[in-house]
Amino acid sequence: MTKELKGRPVAKALLERTKKTINDLGKIDCHPTLAIVRVGDDPSSISYENAAVKTMNRAGIAVESVVFDKETQAEDVLKAIEGLNSNNGIHGVLVMQPLPESLSRNDIARCLNPSKDIDGLTPENLGRVVENDQTNLAPSTPKAVMALLEYYGIKVEGKDVCVIGSSPVVGKPLSIMLLNEEATVANVHVKTKDTKQYTRQADIVISATGVVELVTADHIKEGATVIDVGFGYKDGKAVGDVKYDEVFEKAAAVTPVPGGVGSITTAILAEQVAQAAWNQRTK
Repeated sequence: MTKELKGRPVAKALLERTKKTINDLGKIDCHPTLAIVRVGDDPSSISYENAAVKTMNRAGIAVESVVFDKETQAEDVLKAIEGLNSNNGIHGVLVMQPLPESLSRNDIARCLNPSKDIDGLTPENLGRVVENDQTNLAPSTPKAVMALLEYYGIKVEGKDVCVIGSSPVVGKPLSIMLLNEEATVANVHVKTKDTKQYTRQADIVISATGVVELVTADHIKEGATVIDVGFGYKDGKAVGDVKYDEVFEKAAAVTPVPGGVGSITTAILAEQVAQAAWNQRTK
């Protein structure tokens, strides 16, 4: 019988652990605070910001919002981030995406203080993923996938894993995290000649492309675990990369959209704010 891998219990467990860290920080008069930087009014960005604020409130983390209109000059945004870097009352900085075309993601990443980079954007923090530094502030979505696999006892050591998508935000760092756990990883992308050649051999298939219902039952072998990191809309309904109903009939386990990996990411962010505060307070 196929198992639905829901994200809510994973997020709940992460938040309970984070609350304990925040309680310990309170004993040394440290009160974790997150600054959320948003440029423009993209609806998906605002929705994610609202979800993040709600999760931070549940964890006991204060939030300060820094909002610019989309015409703001890049130098003004970078100057504001530099100010947050040097503000000892701010322990974490989250820059909402997507960014306007006038702003370079790479410039933002290089401007952020790595010790406050709770979404793992900076080159330094991405490099620490390669080093398998367990104290690292890692990209939140890949870390959410790893947390889900751990929570449900899905071992990746020695398994064949196929990651669909090679973005620097999800696909690439996730592939490295899986390699760090001694999985054998195939990373396929838009230029891959025959994606199914790789997905059909995989014990675990993880799709992170944003292409609605890209992965069908024909992509996977019987009894595979399927993790859907994608998000989009079809006929006004939220869906993921995976054609859920038909894959559900063939897989051993599958994540839903919504209610899967996406519901874990803000809990990961909260955990990393607490971790950043602890590192800054005790260094």
